[in-house]
Amino acid sequence: MPDTYDYITLMCRLKAAQARNKELESGEKYIQLKELHQKDCRTYEHKIRTLETAVTDAHKETIRVRNYWFQVLEAMLLEFEAMQKKADQKLREMEKRALFAEKQREDALDKVKELQVKFYETASKLEEELGKNLKLRAQINRDYENSSIPSSKTIKHKKITNSREKTGRKPGGQPGHKGHRRKKQEPTQPVILLPPREEVLEDRFFKKTAKTIVKQLVSIRMVLDVKEYHADVYYNSQTGERVHAAFPDGVIDDVNYDGNIRAFLFLLNNDCCTSIDKSRKFLSDLTGGKLNISKGMVSKLGKEFALKTEPERRSAYADMLLSPVMHTDCTTARENGKSCQVYVCATPDGKALYFAREKKGHNGVKGTVTEDYQGILIHDHDKTFYHYGSDHQECLAHVLRYLKDSIENEPERTWNREMRSLV
Repeated sequence: MPDTYDYITLMCRLKAAQARNKELESGEKYIQLKELHQKDCRTYEHKIRTLETAVTDAHKETIRVRNYWFQVLEAMLLEFEAMQKKADQKLREMEKRALFAEKQREDALDKVKELQVKFYETASKLEEELGKNLKLRAQINRDYENSSIPSSKTIKHKKITNSREKTGRKPGGQPGHKGHRRKKQEPTQPVILLPPREEVLEDRFFKKTAKTIVKQLVSIRMVLDVKEYHADVYYNSQTGERVHAAFPDGVIDDVNYDGNIRAFLFLLNNDCCTSIDKSRKFLSDLTGGKLNISKGMVSKLGKEFALKTEPERRSAYADMLLSPVMHTDCTTARENGKSCQVYVCATPDGKALYFAREKKGHNGVKGTVTEDYQGILIHDHDKTFYHYGSDHQECLAHVLRYLKDSIENEPERTWNREMRSLV
């Protein structure tokens, strides 16, 4: 089978080779090839002539464009040279102006330096004058509200106001706080039962409940209570002796006043700071003009109180010496029209003692708790107090005054407001 296939293939190839050989031997194939070659040559010659024509036209166009650009460049060069001349001229003018401006600037700087020197001199003088002005204004504005100057020494004296700052809240109970109800008192009279209306009693549908509403009406009254004692006098005809029954304690004079009246007048005159005349008048008005206590009696109540409270004052004196911290101060008072001093010693637990002295200084401190105290003294930077106690602290009320003085007289500062808020 393979031999047959190879044979057929070889036969086909042989026939094809014989036909090609015949064509070559006859010259027909050469003629065809020659005609094809001439045809291709003519085609390429036509293309070459076309391309040569295109190249000639392109060369001509290039020359034309080149000549045009040469003309444009020459025009631009001429224009550039003209612009450069103008620029050079403007540059020379700018240089002249710059030199003139630089000269003016140097002159101006010299003037500025002169003005700065004058300004610094004026500013230093102004700052010095402002400092003097501030110091003088601060001295003028200092009073008892922002310094330790007593209110009596203030030139422009005005009413002493409360130093507490307003909170903006209305007086009375505040929202969210538990209210303080009025405390009921023990009845001093028989209870009064209020009967209902007659129509309620007559109506059979009304039944009495177990609930009772209780309300009180509290009042006070001043009653003059006078006790009169009688004691018969007995006479001994043999010895001439006269005898009567003994009167109770405190009944010595024809008319005596008990401790209630004395305590009332003492507290009114001293604790409420009411004058002797007003205290006498107030008691007289309460009793319908029946009691007219003398000024001398009201005046000596303080001395009697001091004598009776001497043990308590000695005990308080000893307790205050043991306190780790004590406040002390001195204030001016009047005695029979003359100036005197009152020294105050107080401890945080509420104890306080007052000492009357004729003058300030070490003679005034003598005999007070401050003289023997060995703890921390809180006071108003009085030099006298620095000789007593083991340590010292300035009263914050005075610090607040100084800060207020700084706020009013140095408004450009901010630390004083922050410090006052902190204190």
